Amino acid sequence: MSLSPISDASLPADVRSAGTQATKDFKTALRFEQLLVGELVKEMVPKDGPLAEGPYASTMQDTLTTALVGGQGLGLARQLYKEMQS
Repeated sequence: MSLSPISDASLPADVRSAGTQATKDFKTALRFEQLLVGELVKEMVPKDGPLAEGPYASTMQDTLTTALVGGQGLGLARQLYKEMQS
């Protein structure tokens, strides 16, 4: 799975204002969330379905993952970030 680049502009304002290390930590947490959701998407796709095989299967799975996670994630990244700041 290829990870989408994370723009600083898509990060929550409180993270951006907390400095460079906070931005780096949140991006790390968001990348972990992307990887986790990507693996879940792979497992959800029926093995004999159109998203499992074919020339666009990987691209479709990555697009679905990106759409699910979006700019600020599903919430797991925020929790991980909070733990990293403790």
